[in-house]
Amino acid sequence: MSSTDSNERGAIRGFFTSLGDGASRVIKRYLPDAFIFALLLTLLTMAIAVVLTDEGPASVATHWGEGFWEVVTFSTQASLALLTGWALADSPPIKRGLRRIASIPDTQTQAIFVVALCGQLLGLFHWGVVLIAGAILAREVGIAMAEQDVKVHYPLLVAAAYAGLLPWHQGLSGAALLLVATDGHFAEETMGVIPVSETIFHPINLVMIAAVVAVVVVLMPLMAPDRENVTTVPEEKLRAARGEGARGGQTGPRPHRLHDSRLKAAVLDSTFVCAGVGVAIWTYLVYLFATEPIMQALDINVLISAMFGLGFLAHGSLRSYIDVFHEAIRGASQIIIQFQFYGGIMGIMVFSGLVELTAQTAAQYASDTTWYLLVFVSGGIVNFFVPSGGGQWVVMGEIYASATQQIEGTQMNHMMIAFAMGDQWTNMIQPFWAIPVLGIAGLTIRDMMGYVAVLFVFSGIVMGTGAIMIGVFG
Repeated sequence: MSSTDSNERGAIRGFFTSLGDGASRVIKRYLPDAFIFALLLTLLTMAIAVVLTDEGPASVATHWGEGFWEVVTFSTQASLALLTGWALADSPPIKRGLRRIASIPDTQTQAIFVVALCGQLLGLFHWGVVLIAGAILAREVGIAMAEQDVKVHYPLLVAAAYAGLLPWHQGLSGAALLLVATDGHFAEETMGVIPVSETIFHPINLVMIAAVVAVVVVLMPLMAPDRENVTTVPEEKLRAARGEGARGGQTGPRPHRLHDSRLKAAVLDSTFVCAGVGVAIWTYLVYLFATEPIMQALDINVLISAMFGLGFLAHGSLRSYIDVFHEAIRGASQIIIQFQFYGGIMGIMVFSGLVELTAQTAAQYASDTTWYLLVFVSGGIVNFFVPSGGGQWVVMGEIYASATQQIEGTQMNHMMIAFAMGDQWTNMIQPFWAIPVLGIAGLTIRDMMGYVAVLFVFSGIVMGTGAIMIGVFG
């Protein structure tokens, strides 16, 4: 390698390192905690609704109350998807696998690359799994690096894990893509049923997934700071994290175990019973997939069932599964609570007409070439206020579908791909889903958000360009 090439590579790395450090400093100074962020966003949405629509303050407040309870069904589905994914990710065989992976890297660059790549693969599999397994992997890599006396910037390591959420909506657990593949979905009369072969597994979507993954695994290691600026996790915290596992360091039996009857204890600790539950669930799923095309049968409820079944099989005992599920509920409690507050924001957006205004404004200036770009951008904007892919699709789906019908030369499945990209894009600057990751990693939102904000910019350029290309060549 010539000295010129080496200097160019050093200049590129120096640019991204400075960019990441600068963004991190700004975020640490100004970004509020996640729940405060949700409350501030509520007030901002109320103000925007009063200014841009005909609704008065009293009406807007009423819409907030309506929306608060409008999302109960979906928030239950989304919570179960997260909790079942958490329970699977925090099972003994999965954690053993993650620890083996954590032993692979030898340098800071390798460590960040490994976490980023694994995060992308986990995110494409299941958004709930990546939030937990990614955080556990980042923690285990931090431990392994400390044991090798290799300095790794822990906030960037955790950010690389959280970046696994970036491609999620284009992957196997993409809520909107699964929802429109479900018979009887709310927008079926407008757009019909679109099988996942036309969305998740469509060549356009697969190409865009490859582009997103490439951006993440290249960009995250480039932001690694110099050794003197590295922030590592204190040794005592790393040792505690390794010893605690999922149960907060409790090595002895839980209090309730002391009162278990022999029969109850035998059932809870039986591998046969636990595996039997998992096998029963998967027997149903195998029958379902045998009698219906997989691409048509796969929806959000089937995905939750699959996570339940895999979780029981992975844990080996009902007691282990219940204990981890208990910890998952505690760890996800802020998300479960905030779902309702974001439901209130969604109520304001929907019932005041803000969502319709956003989508109609996009459609007003759209052609068959620019429509997918406008879907991408408007989907990203609304996701910032309603950070739930399925929830956002529920409130915007009919509008997007109707507009797609009216714009000659556009296709429903292409619109769905553009929507999925927009929804996942702004997760990088929305702290809602970072809560369980940060709880496991032992960081605050300010520690890592600057790095994913940089990723937000560059991934937006890639996905926005992809949305334009869909319009030009699709």
